[in-house]
Amino acid sequence: MQLKKAITLMLLPAMLGGCGFFSNENSEKSTFDLSKLTGRWEFMNNNTHQIEEWTSLSDHELRGKGFILENGDTTFIEILSIRENDGVLTYYAQVSDIESAEIVPFRLSEQTGQRIEFVNENQDFPKKIGYEIRSEDHILSYIEGPREGNNVRISFDFKKTN
Repeated sequence: MQLKKAITLMLLPAMLGGCGFFSNENSEKSTFDLSKLTGRWEFMNNNTHQIEEWTSLSDHELRGKGFILENGDTTFIEILSIRENDGVLTYYAQVSDIESAEIVPFRLSEQTGQRIEFVNENQDFPKKIGYEIRSEDHILSYIEGPREGNNVRISFDFKKTN
């Protein structure tokens, strides 16, 4: 998977909001609130401007899109969603500029009140997508997986713009 596509897959998790259907509902401290991901989030690095926008369709589903702007032009678009599948919260990424338009699922692997992570061990890169709430308007998102014999984590410091 190309780096831009991997970066876009990484952006998806940053917008995950709160739902009450997580595995450990007895402890609010260990349940990630997906609603905290709703809104428009932006990350800028050199000439690249990455944006994720998430909306809540229900208490159990978020829809979003991620895109990359380079020098004012949209160079990459990804359709995202987070919803329950077979009793497990799952993050879905569909790269819209790929002819096959494959939807790639990442299943919930870890969560706390401040962090959530999804994995897909069958994916070349990334294998993990995660979000960590830093404040109401600041999310650290990351993608992680093997690259050239090393485990690589690429982080995105998203700021909420609305």
